[in-house]
Amino acid sequence: MNPDRTAATTVERITVREFTTRMKRLIERQATLQRIEIVGEVSGWLAHTNGYVYFDLKGDGALLKCVVFPRYVDGLTAAKNGDQIVAAGRVAVWEADSRYQLAVERVELLGVGAIAAKVEALRRRLQAEGLFELARKRAVARLPHRVALISARGQGANDFQSILRERAPNVAVLFVETRVQGEGAEIDIADALDRASHTDVDAIVLLRGGGSYEERYPFNTEPVARAIFRARHPVITAIGHAGDRHVADEVADAVYKTPTDVASYIAQSWLEVGTFLSNSAQRLDRRMEELLARVWQRFDASAGSLRRTVDLMLAHVQERLSQRDARLDRASPQGRLARYESRMAALRSALEAWPAPALAAAGARLARADERLAAAIDASLARCDERLWLLEANLAGNDPAKPLERGYAIVTREQRVLRDAREVTAADRIAVRLFHGSLQALVEEVNDDD
Repeated sequence: MNPDRTAATTVERITVREFTTRMKRLIERQATLQRIEIVGEVSGWLAHTNGYVYFDLKGDGALLKCVVFPRYVDGLTAAKNGDQIVAAGRVAVWEADSRYQLAVERVELLGVGAIAAKVEALRRRLQAEGLFELARKRAVARLPHRVALISARGQGANDFQSILRERAPNVAVLFVETRVQGEGAEIDIADALDRASHTDVDAIVLLRGGGSYEERYPFNTEPVARAIFRARHPVITAIGHAGDRHVADEVADAVYKTPTDVASYIAQSWLEVGTFLSNSAQRLDRRMEELLARVWQRFDASAGSLRRTVDLMLAHVQERLSQRDARLDRASPQGRLARYESRMAALRSALEAWPAPALAAAGARLARADERLAAAIDASLARCDERLWLLEANLAGNDPAKPLERGYAIVTREQRVLRDAREVTAADRIAVRLFHGSLQALVEEVNDDD
């Protein structure tokens, strides 16, 4: 008889449900597990809207899931991430996914957790050195043309770049990829900051998309804080967790809550420039109209004054002629009459010729004024044209169609731009946009080699 075959026939075969039920009973029968106190560090504390409180206990490289049922929540001592606590309760089994957890009935605070204490000590030391001083922080350029983005590939980086492509396509983004969580991530982040510091950019944006307290720990470390402090360009942080203030935020030159917030700020600055240029052009038009109106008003006033002066002089001459005529009539000798007639003829000729030079001189002065005004208007419009030309050239240089003209293509699937071959599988349909026209294609093979 084969002993192995005999042994195999005695093995009990049960269902997953039966196994889980047996494990649950086995744990619940252990008295030491039904009234137990466990010391650990709080992580991921969450008071859910369903009335439950969920958190993890960490310590010595191990992790224990904990839950507080609603009937114990009201009397529970609240804790926060990083706190060292004693959690009292019983071990329970959640049969739906074969998970055991600590059903907590009471929490006793033991003080700040090891990680939180370490961060607080670092914060006090850096503050004493002056790294948090507002006076040393640099202003971010009002209209940044190039920014360095330091982040891991993911939703946060995608949101940041998508907003700038849509609202401010003229802003160039230099993506410096790095890890943002995990053991040793602070060294990678500091190295990325140093590399970005030696590029030709207007600002450095350091971001990640939120995460737990432990996942965001690299942003509470000294290497990252020192790298931000020595950066050659202003550093903006957007770590994506509104409830906490990180050491990196304290050292950074500007802080935003989320990647979307900082991208919106940069885009808004450029939108405001367009509005400013439009308003300036309108103000310039109104100013030119006002200047021209004042010039014509002065011209009309000068012409009217000249006409009144000529009329007065003619009236005065006419009066003198009338007086001389009367005296001639009284004098009657023909010789004197002839002399007077000759003198009056000369006087009339001189009088008729007199207004022309005065009018010519006034016209010359007005012509010179008109030339100066025209030159001033032309110079102002030329400066405006030059500024608009520079802006148009800048925008044209960032036109997304330019790479297509050089032979590149934009590949999309379901109207979403593809940047990674792993985003499609064989037999997927894709669209290829070229400089002239587009193609519809079927993926035959996917290679994810760089």
